[in-house]
Formats: sequence, C-alpha cells, structure tokens
Amino acid sequence: MEEARNAESSKQTTESDIRQDTGQAELQDQAQRLPFLRLLLAYFCLCFCYLISYLDMNSVATSLPTISEALDAGPTVTWVGTSYLLGQLSFQPLYGRISDITGRKPVLLFSMGCIVVGGVLCGFARTPVWLYICRTISGVGGGGISSSVAIIVSDLVSLRSRGKYQGFISLAIGTGAASGPFVAAGLIQMTTDGWRWAFWVPAIMGAVCFVLLIPFLPLKPVSGGLKDKARKIDWWGVLASIAGIVLTVMSINSGGSMWAWENVKTISMLTVGIVMLLVFVMIEAFFAKIPIIPLRLFKQRSPSVLILTGFLHDFAWQSTQYFVPLYYQTVRGFTPLKSATLIVPFLLAQGIAGAASGPIMARYARYMPILRAGFIIWTLGAGLKLLFSQNTHIATYIAVLAVEGAGIGWVHQPGLVALQANSADEDRAVATGTRNVFRSLGGVVGIAVSTAVYYAVLEKSLKQNNIISDRLRESVLDGTWSSNDSSSTQYESAILSALETRAKIQAQNSREMQSKVEEDVRISRYLSILKLSARDRDTERAMRTGVQIYPTILLQSIFNLLAVLYKRISYLDRYPFRRASAVI
Repeated sequence: MEEARNAESSKQTTESDIRQDTGQAELQDQAQRLPFLRLLLAYFCLCFCYLISYLDMNSVATSLPTISEALDAGPTVTWVGTSYLLGQLSFQPLYGRISDITGRKPVLLFSMGCIVVGGVLCGFARTPVWLYICRTISGVGGGGISSSVAIIVSDLVSLRSRGKYQGFISLAIGTGAASGPFVAAGLIQMTTDGWRWAFWVPAIMGAVCFVLLIPFLPLKPVSGGLKDKARKIDWWGVLASIAGIVLTVMSINSGGSMWAWENVKTISMLTVGIVMLLVFVMIEAFFAKIPIIPLRLFKQRSPSVLILTGFLHDFAWQSTQYFVPLYYQTVRGFTPLKSATLIVPFLLAQGIAGAASGPIMARYARYMPILRAGFIIWTLGAGLKLLFSQNTHIATYIAVLAVEGAGIGWVHQPGLVALQANSADEDRAVATGTRNVFRSLGGVVGIAVSTAVYYAVLEKSLKQNNIISDRLRESVLDGTWSSNDSSSTQYESAILSALETRAKIQAQNSREMQSKVEEDVRISRYLSILKLSARDRDTERAMRTGVQIYPTILLQSIFNLLAVLYKRISYLDRYPFRRASAVI
C-alpha cells in the first residue's frame, strides 16, 4: 500500500510539473463523452474526412505519367507527391498545440478548407510550378486532417475503447486509398483532362464534408477571445519550424535530381534549414511559454521509439505507394486503369487488417503483439517484391502486395494507440502531432531517396548500352517513355532490363528499412513492459481492465531483448540512441 501511495504521489507531482513548465494551466481540457447516436454522427464525419484525404492522396499516384506528359513536367513530376508531403510536414508540428489553444473544430475546418481550395486550384494548373504550389496547399490540409482527427478521437473515446474505434478509421483510410486509383484511372480514360478531375472530385467531396462538420461535430469550445488565444501561440517557434522544415526538405529532395549534391543551392538550403531547426529547438527549450513540441517527449523512452518507428514507417510506405504504379505503367506498359486495379490488393488488405486490429486491441487490451506481427508481415511483403520482373504473373503481384498491405494495416493505427497509451493526458495532442511530423518527414525522405535511386541506377544501366540514343535515354529518364512506344521497339529489351534493375534495388532498400523498424518495435516492447514510468503503469492498468496478466509476458520480453542483442549487436553499437534505449 505504501508503494502504491508513493507511485500515485509521484504521478501527481510529475503531472503538476508538466502543467507548470508548459503553461498547461492556461489550456483547457477538451475531452468529452457524447450520447451514442451523436457519437456515431460525429464519428461518421471524422471517417469521411479521412476518406477524402486518402482519396486525394492516392488518386495522384496513378495520374503521374499523364500529368508529366500534359504539363511537360519531366523528372520533376515526383514533386507532385513531394510538395504535398512538404505542405503536410511544414504545418503538422503546429496542429497539436494550436488545437489545444483554439479548439479542435476550427483546426479541422481549416484543414478541410485547404483540401477544397488546393484541389480546385490544382485542377486549373497550367504549369508544373503552379501545380506544385497548389498541391502544397492540399498537403497543409491533409496534415491537419490526420492530426486533428486522431486528437478528436482521443477526446471522444476512452483509452480502452479507442482501439475499436480506430479500426473504423482504418477502414475509412483503406476505402479512400483503394478507391483513389480507380477514380483517377477512370477519369483519365474518359477524357484527356481527366487528371484535372482527379483533383476536383476530392475537392467537391471536401466541400460537402465541410458543411456536414459544422452541425454534426459538437466539440467542446475553448473559452477566451481571439487576441488571448493568439497571444498563447509560440509564433517565433512557428516561423522557425516552417522555415527549417521547408529548406531542409527541399534540399534533400532536390539534391541529386534537380541539382547536384555539391551544388551551392543544395548546400546553402541544407545549411540554413538545419540552423533554423536548431533555432527552433532553442526556442522550444528556453523561451516558449507553451512549446509547440515539448522536448520532454524525447526524454521518455517508449514515446521516443514509437515516434522513430513512425519515421521509418512512412519512409517505406510512401515510396511503395508512389513507385509501384509507375512500375506497372513504365516497365509493364499497363494502362492507368489496370495499374489501379493491381494496386487495390495492397490498399484493400491494409484497410481490412487495420479494421480488424481495432476489435483485437479492444478484446485483449494489448497493442504490442499486433505491432510486432504487423512489422514482421510488412518486412516479408517488402522483401517479396524482389520477385517482380518483366514477366511476373499478376497473381504474384496480388499475393505479394496483399501481404505487405496487411502488415501495414496492423501497424498504422495500433502505433497511434500505443503512443497515446504511453503519453500523459497533457501531452496527448502534441504527441500525436509530433508522431505525424516524423511520419511525414519519413515520407519526404523516402520519396527523395527512392527518386535518387531511381535515376542513378536507371541512368547507369542505360549508359552501359551505347546503342541507345541520348534523346531516347532522356525520354526514359524524364518518365515520358513507355514500353508500348513503337518508335523504340528495338531498344525495349535493354530499357526494360534497366528499369527492372532499378525496381529491385528499391525493393531491397524497402526491405532493409522494414528490418530496422522491426528492431525498433522489439526495443519498444521491452521498454514499455519492463520500464514503465508511474504514468505508463497507470495507463497499462487502464488498458488491461478486466483482462488477466499472463506470466508469459515477462518471458516474451526477455526473449525479445535477447533477440535484439544477439541479432543486431553491431547495429546497436553504431547508433548510440538505440544503444541507450536498449540498456536500462
């Protein structure tokens, strides 16, 4: 009893310190419980938001070859995806804390408004730069939706029931992601300007959703005037974070593609970007009264590891979503509609597995077994993509991508539940936003690295064949060549061989990344079970209410630690952060 009282006293002291250090007393608790019918209506609106966001995101990948040809974008066409992620990443650090200050609903409405405005303007684009700028606006909205919806769900639903409701979110994500390629492919097949409607359709749906959110999402308002709320926002931190993220990500994405890595533009942007990020850290640590990202999040081991796995998660996931459709259309010569059909098993398996993960978490009140299984299955699927070639049977595509999609579905939402379960109530919104920041950063870096691999390997392979003309080589590199081009029939075999080599190297990189993620989850499981803080232990008890704690948990944790030390001891030695996290 004495130990229990001491633990409870320690917990109260810690939470009191958090409020005092961050100005938390100035923030209001926005958690509430709605009647069942009103909760269903509110949850329908939240799921609709996610469906629109992922429909908008996934329809673009299928449209990339058509957009490249229509706007003469060439190799810069990947900026359609990168600019979206850039807008998403630049503003995502802000949503968690700003929603604490101004309220959840205004932030969600702003985000949906950006989806609508950005989509409409993208549809009217006449130049690549115009398209990339407007796509950035859509990214700002997409980032706000992913953060705001996750935060609102944590306000409306208890921790024990959160896994079940997150399953519905996963189903909405899977539906939007799976229907996106079909919508885009169908529109492209119907008219030469179909790619424009691929932007307009999500915008129209977003306008409808915006109207529905106003009456059907009755969230608790935050008291105070507009000036008082604006005074609480860390504006210097906002400016420093946006500047640092934009410059750093642009330099990473442009290096090796638009400009050489040693180019003065690349070096200058990267240097200034890193300096601005360091300035942001200094502001958050010493000057901000209510920090945008409290640095204490990174002093807690379990949240730190879960945030890091979010980075690695999107590194591989976004690369797969953007380059598999390009592989279908460039290497195999499939039509956009057929390409969209063959990506459905990946997205459908992801949605079904994600929906199934919710009831499982709610039933057993445990998330780590699902995360571990998800990363193992995902790693297997990523490795099996090495089987892809010029003559791969369609059944192989379906099976391999379904395996990978199922693994992703068991990681996506359970990872969020795990982070919220290991975070204090005061940090729930900012922890969710921070995880999304690192996920988006992983997506940007993943696409940038994949693009660099794409062109480096492809150009090297093409140069080894001296009979291919420079003009034909350039058409392959800028994405305008396809395998059904009658003017290059005699060179088709050599070009496809080069493209296949590039695809296999990208698949190998994806598999290695998944292996690293799996090790992070092993470490996270060990830390979350054996070294829970007072807050973590209380959260774990809430998750386990009415559930027997099996003694095998301890044995499984010891086995996982031994597996990490035995299999990856040299890897831990090379990365001090992981070594520090693994040694208690």
